[in-house]
Amino acid sequence: MQYPNITEEQIQERCTKKVFARGEDYFYEEAIENAIFHDSTLSATCQGSEATPYRVSVELTPTGIADAACSCPYDWGGDCKHIVALLLTYVHEIDEIRSVEPILTAIAEKPRATLLDIISELLKREPTLVPILKTYTDGVEESTFGDRSTASASTAVASATTTVYREQIDRLFGDGFLEQHQLQKVIAQLTELVRHAESLAQAGATEFALSILYALIHQSIVRYEDTLQSSELPRFVRTCTTQFGQIADTLQEPTALREYHQPLLGLSFEAEVAFTPHLIDLLKQLGTTQDTTDLEMTIEQRLDESRYRQTHVQLLLYLYLNSEQIAAAFRLARREEAAAAFINLLLERQDEDTVWEALEEFALTIEEYWDILKNPLAKRIPNFTEQILTLVEGHRPETAIMLYQGLIEQVLTSRKRTDYKTVQHYLTEAQKLYQYLEQDSEWKAYLKVLRERHRRKRTLLEMLESPLFTNRSMP
Repeated sequence: MQYPNITEEQIQERCTKKVFARGEDYFYEEAIENAIFHDSTLSATCQGSEATPYRVSVELTPTGIADAACSCPYDWGGDCKHIVALLLTYVHEIDEIRSVEPILTAIAEKPRATLLDIISELLKREPTLVPILKTYTDGVEESTFGDRSTASASTAVASATTTVYREQIDRLFGDGFLEQHQLQKVIAQLTELVRHAESLAQAGATEFALSILYALIHQSIVRYEDTLQSSELPRFVRTCTTQFGQIADTLQEPTALREYHQPLLGLSFEAEVAFTPHLIDLLKQLGTTQDTTDLEMTIEQRLDESRYRQTHVQLLLYLYLNSEQIAAAFRLARREEAAAAFINLLLERQDEDTVWEALEEFALTIEEYWDILKNPLAKRIPNFTEQILTLVEGHRPETAIMLYQGLIEQVLTSRKRTDYKTVQHYLTEAQKLYQYLEQDSEWKAYLKVLRERHRRKRTLLEMLESPLFTNRSMP
């Protein structure tokens, strides 16, 4: 075939002198491999400083170079050394570059079964071909994709994709310990895979996109021990789980996600604590619209081996509530002493009746009551604070006193004079409880502490000196 003509001068015009010299080195070291020319596109792989070869492509015109791209991170103007090496190969070793046309001619003569085998093998080795393949299959009737054998083949290819990418990611991490600057380079390359997964999802190849993201999550967690264990990898995994969840939300058949339930759950038991919240959040999201019986059973069976037991208890509570297993959630909360987590989940669900049922049953610590009172979701329930105080007063007046004291301090941080009416109300209610418990000396000691702590608040001091709090007799 007729190849376009280019010269070394044209290559030099597109890069710096230093880059051209390094490109020459790569050319003489025979770093360029698998060079092909097809439809005016020159492409190859180039073995660089990383374990995984870079992908290089150049668009040629009859008189020169139209455009060039490389998967390396070079971004300092002009072409990179890998592009230079490929172009020098084209100029000086044209015989090393294959034409695709004879290959296509030979494939066209093969039987259908052989063609399917070739396509399947190509997809396993190179998942980036999926969007291209999908373009040619969009005309096939939907019933074809519903066929069981086709679905099985798709799952098999997606599984193979996960394996291929896990191996590729492992090569990116290398064999030894990663220093901080090395890890940052690896994460930059992993981020490219996330973008690739996004592209696949946009093209409709969601199974492959999810396979890639899971491979990224898995290998990042597994190889965490080979790094300084700073925040970079957990932050990257959060990016992956977020993207995984966004793709999952677009699926018309969410049951396809069930194959990821057990692997992700297994990772949550094995991963370091820095990764656990991201995995748990993703598992919650995946369990929103699906049957999670398998997850619930596994968590129950593996709770004793969990290093972060309360985290898995909270996940199990969430799954029970999501599947309307309220009695099972109550039993778990009692057994694991997870009442506060249970009630906060009920607040998320806006299940007001069950919230009060749980608050009636469980005796919480003062810290747990505060945790619930501070929950922004509690504000959706009218007079929530007052109702909790009334409830606690009836069962545990000592705890109610502590709650009143905390609320008083909270209100006093405000500079609004109108808030002193609230303070007066809380003080009056607290005084009643001190009287009920016959704790006259404790009440007076509390007032003394309050005066000393807020001695600059004149309005408060005047209130404390009023007959309402100084002359009332205590039994």
